[in-house]
Amino acid sequence: MTINKLFKDIEEAINRLYSYPSKDVILIHHDDADGLSSGAILCKSLSDAGYNVKLVCIEKLMDQVIRYIHTTFKGKVIFYADIGSPHADVISRYNNSGSLVIILDHHDPSEATDETVLNINPEFYGLEGEVDASGSVMAYLFSKYLDESNISLSKIALVGAQELPSQGGKLVKLVYEDVDKVGLDIDLKEMFKILQILGPVGYYEDGPKLGVKACLEGLTQDVMDKYRLLEERRRNANRRMLAILYKYGLRKGRYIQWFDSYNVYKGMGTKVIGSFCSYLSYQKRLVDQDKYIVGFMEMPNIIPGLMELDGRWIKVSMRAPEKLRRLIESGRYPGIVDVLIEASEKVGGVGDGHKYAASAVIPYENRDPFLHELDNAISESLGK
Repeated sequence: MTINKLFKDIEEAINRLYSYPSKDVILIHHDDADGLSSGAILCKSLSDAGYNVKLVCIEKLMDQVIRYIHTTFKGKVIFYADIGSPHADVISRYNNSGSLVIILDHHDPSEATDETVLNINPEFYGLEGEVDASGSVMAYLFSKYLDESNISLSKIALVGAQELPSQGGKLVKLVYEDVDKVGLDIDLKEMFKILQILGPVGYYEDGPKLGVKACLEGLTQDVMDKYRLLEERRRNANRRMLAILYKYGLRKGRYIQWFDSYNVYKGMGTKVIGSFCSYLSYQKRLVDQDKYIVGFMEMPNIIPGLMELDGRWIKVSMRAPEKLRRLIESGRYPGIVDVLIEASEKVGGVGDGHKYAASAVIPYENRDPFLHELDNAISESLGK
């Protein structure tokens, strides 16, 4: 498939949206900078088009969360932004043609099996989700086809795109061309940095709402005050976590090295453990360069503005040190998302992500069985 097919599918999704009887939209978006940018873009474009939009920020989609969404909001339009593609099969099962669902994402996708679930992802069009587009880029392209005047939102799309390893991806280049037409009046990297704190660190303190506001209204005083407070809290937590690891080290398996964050990040969104794992992957004095990094953080049992979770859950984040990233790139070692999904599903969890960075949620009591399954999944992939 080609980029032209992508644009045709976006146009088809818009036609389906316009012909759908409900004007109520439930907009599910991720909590990082890309997710907040995606949410802001779609909130603005859909509101301007006459839709009643309810924003719901979710860090990790779980089976019970998907079931709740598609039971509670049946008959409404449900958007997933920068989240959802890896779970299109589960979304299809619970949706069962009950709602029009439009997924705009760039994470490694599964196939939708419900004709009312439209899973629009660059991976289906000969592109790479880790290179050619962010969630915000996909949200922007949809919004631009919804109304050409939404070209003004192109700069917000580039904020989310700062998470990509380069700015040379095929769809990202198209957004830069649009920004050149309307002008750029924000510091992309500075805005990205601020959103990366507001959403993940402030997840349980209305941080995502402030992040969406920042995208649409700029860096107002209340936004900056909250950012500085949350950033100081995060830095202090990272220092404590680093001190613990330098004192006690990471625990080692055959192919993995792992740590538990205990209560160091208590009160923050669980995305922070992934950010710390990414930082840890560059600490050559602390980590083995040929072992996958795994970090654990217990999840609060609530999704703000949506629901309480049943059970007790742990967030798992997984990264690769520099040497191991090269081995993954060469195909000699498996990509993170593949082994993480396999191991998490075997212990009743769910995972998603990319080749070099991925995460999962597993039952609290299944941490040790998960570690065993993860080491086994890597070993089997290597044929050992």
